[in-house]
Amino acid sequence: MKYNIIAIVLFCTFLSCNSNEQKTPTTPIDTGREFIRATLDGNFTTAEKLLLKDEQNNEMFSSYKNFYERLPVEKKQAYKNASYNINTLTDVNDSTTIINYSNTYMNQPMNIKVIKRNNQWAVDFKYTSATDTSLTK
Repeated sequence: MKYNIIAIVLFCTFLSCNSNEQKTPTTPIDTGREFIRATLDGNFTTAEKLLLKDEQNNEMFSSYKNFYERLPVEKKQAYKNASYNINTLTDVNDSTTIINYSNTYMNQPMNIKVIKRNNQWAVDFKYTSATDTSLTK
């Protein structure tokens, strides 16, 4: 009986640990939402996992991280406190989606491009940076 209780406790502990793992988003909207929230929060580890892996994206995202790190604490907190709204979702084709959104801090429409490569959705940051001058304000 004692071993059964220990086994049940260990099994429940194992299940609770697995449920806290971050799952890879499986839709463009989920990928976009997670990326938007992560960048507003300054959580670049999570955002980078959702980034399309290519040299230009990596360089641009690194520049954005450096820019964000130099922001005053109050501005970072304002981004963290901001919520966001998805204004439009445009499926360009079966592997490309453009998400137009705004956050309550900037109140300015912005776009992100989410593309599917190797059966995974990722944010094409170079598209975002090319279309949105608000990223540097």
